[in-house]
Amino acid sequence: MVRLCGAALGLFAFSIALLQGLLVNNPTDTTLIRAVQAMFVFCVIGLCVGYVGQRVLDEHAIRRHGEMFKEVDEEEEASRDSQAASAGTGPAAGSNAKPPASQPNPGP
Repeated sequence: MVRLCGAALGLFAFSIALLQGLLVNNPTDTTLIRAVQAMFVFCVIGLCVGYVGQRVLDEHAIRRHGEMFKEVDEEEEASRDSQAASAGTGPAAGSNAKPPASQPNPGP
């Protein structure tokens, strides 16, 4: 999307500058130089606009995904908690629990 916006704005500026130069009967070399300059400037502007637009869409999609699947995440968490409670294990007794330390054997 970023490159598309840059290319679209650059080509739009090029065509407008070219048509404007031809309509006022400017010399061909002056018209082409100004059209190419406008194309580069508006391509950079288009890249910036496209980048901002991409960021806005990404953040919106992430927020929307969180809103839509919030219930699913809560249900999965509740089912895990209920399974752990029915098995008689608490949250501390999982794969992260440390095994009991062995007692050193007192000497004779």
